[in-house]
Amino acid sequence: MKTDRIELLKWLPDPDENIEIDWPKVHKTLGLDHTKWLLAQPEQQCQMVLERGEVYCRLVAEFYDDRTLTQYHLMWAK
Repeated sequence: MKTDRIELLKWLPDPDENIEIDWPKVHKTLGLDHTKWLLAQPEQQCQMVLERGEVYCRLVAEFYDDRTLTQYHLMWAK
């Protein structure tokens, strides 16, 4: 299954911080419509994934369907 990834948000976590999504910050950064659209997609086509790396935490959209990815780019191109 092909996967395309788009980074939505990245931040420096506190060293002892439990990984939690700051939804008000996500809504402010991406927009409520953008966030709702991503969350409304079937999980076989698109998912939002929270990653914790060595330095950063990232919220990423993973796409498993080319049509959904194309629709995403048409709707939310920056």
